[in-house]
Amino acid sequence: MKLRLWPLLAFIALASLAALVPADWLRPLDLIGNAVCHRIPERSFFVAARQLPVCARDTGMFSTALLGLLLFSATLRRPAADFPPRPYAYLFAAFFVAWAFDGFNSYWLLATGQTLIYAPQNWLRLTTGAGMGMALSVYAVALANQAIWRAPERAPVVNSWTDVMQLVLIAAGVIVVVLWRPNFLFGPIALTSGLGVLVMLTLVNGLLVLIILRRHGSIQHGRQLALPALAGAVLTLIEIGAINLLRAILLRQLG
Repeated sequence: MKLRLWPLLAFIALASLAALVPADWLRPLDLIGNAVCHRIPERSFFVAARQLPVCARDTGMFSTALLGLLLFSATLRRPAADFPPRPYAYLFAAFFVAWAFDGFNSYWLLATGQTLIYAPQNWLRLTTGAGMGMALSVYAVALANQAIWRAPERAPVVNSWTDVMQLVLIAAGVIVVVLWRPNFLFGPIALTSGLGVLVMLTLVNGLLVLIILRRHGSIQHGRQLALPALAGAVLTLIEIGAINLLRAILLRQLG
């Protein structure tokens, strides 16, 4: 079996397991969410009467980003390292603008108690977050391949409308499933968003380790990534623990 399929198969196995285990076993995902998200109940989705690890916007963003990365890991035969050309770049820029604008509009209500342009809705937060997740996965893959490999493929990560539609279908699937939110899918939905946070943070920290070790742009074989990936994962767990500790202290002191 091709190695590039292993991440997707591992995710399917974990998601299936998450659907079977008691929901309380998934509480560590809340700690992951606490490190990156406000987790305001009114701005979050609940499945089976349980709040998801991150808010509606972050659920769309991190879930779609993770599934996008899994798509690229399974379909890219070589490490493509170029950004999408026009007009695809314009489309991903539009997703970013929509995400940023809806976020600002939502924050305005939170900060002032007044509606700026339109009343924020969780389905809009989820949708714009999913669009941002699409863009995030595309540019994360390109940047990672540029930073990792000695001889990356000089080809765009996305170079056709077929590539775009695959990502759109992933984003649409995330939106439909989260809005539907059947009780039996609490585990897979929570795992996807929480794991998305872990993977994105580990990717960033792993690349930082490569840069610190001055090994960026010099990797020739996948096995050479084992140490940076492990170090990135450890750093991510340390960061999550530290942020949760700081958050607990501040909440205790400030109420």
